[in-house]
Amino acid sequence: MHPFAVIYYMRSDGLMATYHPDFIVATKEKVYLIETKGNDKIQDRNVRQKQTAAVEWTSKVNELKPIQRMGREWEYVLVSEDNFYGLAGNGATLADIARYCKVSLSAATGQLFV
Repeated sequence: MHPFAVIYYMRSDGLMATYHPDFIVATKEKVYLIETKGNDKIQDRNVRQKQTAAVEWTSKVNELKPIQRMGREWEYVLVSEDNFYGLAGNGATLADIARYCKVSLSAATGQLFV
């Protein structure tokens, strides 16, 4: 658990909850908030709510001055089992996996124009 990366979201039952990404990985250019999920959970409504909150959270972090965000862009990444094993098994790097699995606000909300 990462005490500084506490993301609040509204669960599907209407209650507020907190979310802590599984991993936070820093590279030279980026900081990735990475969530891993089984294939059967990817479309879960609460997972979608977490995605939306995490994308909005990273967007706010990216509005900070570079010095306040380690001089890097922050991104939220959701990696399913199939994506991880398929990509990693074919030699993908962390940056490749993150690029492929990066979550946009449109993808999280299911709305094309957000």
